[in-house]
Amino acid sequence: MFKNLLLIPFAYSNLTLIALLLLTVTSCSVKNSPVIYYNSFDFSQVNSYSFYQSGSEFFDSQNLSYAQRSRIELAIEKHLDSQSFHYSDLNSADIIVTYHIVEQSTASYKAYNKSVLFCAHCLRANSWIKGSTPWQVSPGSLIIDLVDPKNNRSVWRSIYPLNYQVEDNSMVMNEKITNAVAAMLSQYPRK
Repeated sequence: MFKNLLLIPFAYSNLTLIALLLLTVTSCSVKNSPVIYYNSFDFSQVNSYSFYQSGSEFFDSQNLSYAQRSRIELAIEKHLDSQSFHYSDLNSADIIVTYHIVEQSTASYKAYNKSVLFCAHCLRANSWIKGSTPWQVSPGSLIIDLVDPKNNRSVWRSIYPLNYQVEDNSMVMNEKITNAVAAMLSQYPRK
């Protein structure tokens, strides 16, 4: 009987190890997210990116906390830097990265689309490339746009459901954002 008591910590450590392995495998899997982009924009010439700065009209139109902005921007920076893009001053960046979390109300989504000059009707035109994944905008989804600074118009968009739960702590929220950003930006069109 004493021998069986010694095996209990070993059994728990094996279960912990298995649970961590499953978590690692499932968190590393990246599913595709819907992506659309303007095919006449030369994505191969993009080397630098920037964000709209605090206090700008765009920044103030976003209804996000500073913590949420930081989570999203750090995930974007990490992914773009790993893809050999570099952060630049807003005035010299090749693209401007914008983001939005869809709310229940459609008013903020419409205002966001207007601020990045995103035209849903333009999707029907031949000049847009559309991914095979269905396009669905639902509350709680993260949208990332790449904006051409020459005309302040979105030239690339992806959307990904974050599936936040009430009980999610900041670590879980960070993981969901990191996974979403990786899934979205991994579909950047390399010509």
